Amino acid sequence: MDKSIFHARMVSIINVRTGKIIGSQVRVAQSFWQRFKGLMGTRSLETGHGMLFPRTNSVHMFFMRYPLCVVYLNKDFVVLRCVVLKPWRIGPIIQGTYWVLELPESMAEHITFMDHLSVVDRTSINDSL
Repeated sequence: MDKSIFHARMVSIINVRTGKIIGSQVRVAQSFWQRFKGLMGTRSLETGHGMLFPRTNSVHMFFMRYPLCVVYLNKDFVVLRCVVLKPWRIGPIIQGTYWVLELPESMAEHITFMDHLSVVDRTSINDSL
């Protein structure tokens, strides 16, 4: 696992099995507030966008307006489960999960159990944009 991901604000994520970019602008939830708020209050999630939560094994969909593809990953970014969660639901707790990735609902068809995802740091906290 690349520890620089913990310091990234934005990452790109590729499914190694298919070679498909599943997220080109995925925000990393670093602070307590970012983790707490997540995508709550947003009206939609564009293709290519998403949110990655480190040290998390489940999420909720309270105050959400649209369904999400929720991917449970181990420390090495291997897919343990991929589900579509509808608003006002609580996601399952999956043993061995270290990262949770939220993507647009349509991405669920591109991710399967045991896929390996590759994460590329796009912007570091220390970078001046």
